[in-house]
Amino acid sequence: MTVKNVCCWDLEGPITVLDFAAELSRLLNKKTILELQDFDFGAFFEMLSEYDDYLIEIPGVKEELGITDYQPGDTLRLVAPLYMSCFSDKELIGLAEQNLGLLPGCTELMKILKKKWDIYIISTSYTHFAHSVAKYLNIPQDHVFCTDLNLKTANESFLNIKSDVVFLVKNIFQQFLNNNKKLNTVLGNLNEFFWSKRESDYIKAMNQVQVRGGARKELAVEAISKKRGVPISEFVALGDSITDINMLQRLKDEDGVAVSFNGNRFTVGRANVAITTVNNLGTLPIFEYKDSIESFLDLWEKNYNNFSSNPRNIPDKLISKEIKNYFVKYQFVPEIENLKNKSNRELDLIIAKQKKMRKKVRGWAGNLG
Repeated sequence: MTVKNVCCWDLEGPITVLDFAAELSRLLNKKTILELQDFDFGAFFEMLSEYDDYLIEIPGVKEELGITDYQPGDTLRLVAPLYMSCFSDKELIGLAEQNLGLLPGCTELMKILKKKWDIYIISTSYTHFAHSVAKYLNIPQDHVFCTDLNLKTANESFLNIKSDVVFLVKNIFQQFLNNNKKLNTVLGNLNEFFWSKRESDYIKAMNQVQVRGGARKELAVEAISKKRGVPISEFVALGDSITDINMLQRLKDEDGVAVSFNGNRFTVGRANVAITTVNNLGTLPIFEYKDSIESFLDLWEKNYNNFSSNPRNIPDKLISKEIKNYFVKYQFVPEIENLKNKSNRELDLIIAKQKKMRKKVRGWAGNLG
C-alpha cells in the first residue's frame, strides 16, 4: 500500500463559508422557550467572539481569571448552554444538512486530493455540522476532530439556566448595545458572569463542552502524526482564524506547510504560506508542489502580475495542465505568497488582502476572529 501524504483542514473558512455556531445564534430569537425574541443574537455572538479574542490576546488575563485552560474558539463553550436549551440533536443535524455552505470548487478538490492525500478535518465546529460536511465529502468520521455537544445529556441535566440567560442577554448584552458595541464597557460583567458563578447551572452546562480549538488542534495534529507514522514536517495544514494559530505555528516550526487561507492577522503571523482565493481549487498547486514549495512560490510570485487577471496566461511549465484547466474553467487565479521572506509592511498588505477576500467569500462570518 502506498503511503499517502497528510493534510489537515480547518472546516469553517477553508472548506465551508459558514460559521455554524454563529448561524445557530441567529436562530435563537425564533425560540420562544427563552422569551428573548426581540434580541439580535447574531450581534450577541459577535460580542462573545470579540470577548474570546480578548481573553486570548491580552497577556495575563487568563491567569488573573484562573482560566489557563481557555483556548481560542472557546466562544462555542460560552454560548453552548443556549443551544442546549433550544435545540435537539436531530434539529441541529437537519440544519447542518440543509446548508453545508461549501466553498466553490470544494467537492472537486477533495476528490482530487483523495488520490494521493489522507484528508483530516480539525475544527472547533460542533459534531453535528463537522460530521455532516465530512459525510457529504466522503471523509471518514474518524478523520474528523471537532467539538462534541451532547444535547441529550445536557437537556436531562441542566434545567435552570433561564434566569442566567436572561441576565446575560437583557443586562450584559443590552449594555453592550447601549454603548455602541464597545466590549470594554462590559468586560467586568462578562468576567464575573462566566468565571465567578461556578455553581450555576449555566456554568455547569458550559463546562461540559471542550472545544477543539487552539492547543487542542495542535494535539490533534500530534495524534494524526502518531497514528499515520508521518512526521509533522511532511504535513500541510490550512486555517483562517484565531482557533488555528497553534496548529499553524506547530507546522511552521517543524517546516511543514502552514497555510493562511483567506485568513487574518492571527493566521498570517503563524503561517509560512498565504493563499487568497475565491475557489478552493486555488490550493491545488500547494499540494502538487509541496516537495519543492520554495522554488514554486518564488516562480509563482515573480510571474503573478503577468497572469493574475487571466488564467490562460499562466506559463505551461509553472503548473500542470490539469490545474491550469481548472483555473481557466472557473476563471480565477489564486494569489499564493511565501510568508517567510516578507517585510512587516508586505505582511500588512497580505493581511489586508486576506481579510478583504475572507469577507467577500464568507459574508458576515468573515468579521469574526
